[in-house]
Amino acid sequence: MKKCIAMSAALLTLGTGTADAEPYQMTLLSALPEFNGSLREGVALYGSVDMGINYQTVGGKSLVQTQSGGEWTSKFGLFGREDLGGGLRAEFNLESGFLANSGAMQDNTSFLNRQAWVGLNSSTYGRVRFGKQIGTGLPLFVDVFGTVGTNSAYTWLGTAVVQTSKGFGYNSDLGAGATQLPARVNNAITYLSPSFAGFSTELMYAPSNVAGQSPTAAAQGALLQWYDGTTYVTGTYNQVWGATGTGGTSTVRNDLYGFGVVYDTGKIVLSGAFNQYAPKLANDGIARVYTLGTIWPVGRNAFRASVVYRDTSGVHDPANNPAKDSAFGVMLGYDYTLSKRTGLYARAGFIRNYGISTVLLNNNPLPTQTGSTAPELGTTPVTVSLGMYHNF
Repeated sequence: MKKCIAMSAALLTLGTGTADAEPYQMTLLSALPEFNGSLREGVALYGSVDMGINYQTVGGKSLVQTQSGGEWTSKFGLFGREDLGGGLRAEFNLESGFLANSGAMQDNTSFLNRQAWVGLNSSTYGRVRFGKQIGTGLPLFVDVFGTVGTNSAYTWLGTAVVQTSKGFGYNSDLGAGATQLPARVNNAITYLSPSFAGFSTELMYAPSNVAGQSPTAAAQGALLQWYDGTTYVTGTYNQVWGATGTGGTSTVRNDLYGFGVVYDTGKIVLSGAFNQYAPKLANDGIARVYTLGTIWPVGRNAFRASVVYRDTSGVHDPANNPAKDSAFGVMLGYDYTLSKRTGLYARAGFIRNYGISTVLLNNNPLPTQTGSTAPELGTTPVTVSLGMYHNF
């Protein structure tokens, strides 16, 4: 649930094609030295500071708070590049997220929680990277809100952050074997091929680094993509192994499928995506997520909107009875650009839970049932934010 700056490496690697206008989302890449062309060799410091005021309400309880990361994840990073000659470059990236309202680290268990990799990039043979990095799920820019960990219905419904009586988990309403591919994968080895006729592919393998675990992989996957300068089409397939909750080294394979399309002329952005999550454990359910989004830039202004629907099949309630489980989300946004690096934003959205669905929105826990740790059913968390950001 952590945001990459506007677009992943995938889109830029495919080139700009012959489009008449520069894609709108491509202009936002200037915040990253990896993509903006300013760093041919050496090391660059970059980052974002994002602060806002947020109002949330769910189940009759409301909260007003300052909040970091409403438009961009607050972060700082180092990107380095060395020209080795013959079209070959050595590269590395170290990136850490933080909370601008408190100064705390975004992840208390990992300092470099967003990027920590080293690799080689060849203009002829492609790119290979080793370390913590973005995986082979659908690229984060398929969500018009950038899969930010706060104001994005796609983030919360797509990754399915579900609250249960035992706490919070990804797709945990599907059953004991369900999990999710994280936005950034530990121990990852990735290879991105050169582009041919607009096509390229990325492969990933991430070992678990746990002795005696079978299989040895924690995740593996592939992404196929095509880009002509205006239209981006991608399909992904990933296998992720999650614990069954019984302890030991027992794991369950989850098959994750994704398909996405982005049409970006520079004057309008249209986006659509489909995801399916299927744990391979008896009696576990399957989730499918459908997403539509748009960005309409007008001068310094940009208007955003997305709708997300998550439906499931084969799920069971706590008494092991078949149950209905679905949710619908909407997010609206407005941006005003003060400069290439600074802007103001407004966000408003909700998620409506149906049946036994208990999906969160913007980190605000759902109220619990009287005398129980189980969350209330049929809730509709709502969030509204105003904020500003500065990229450096």
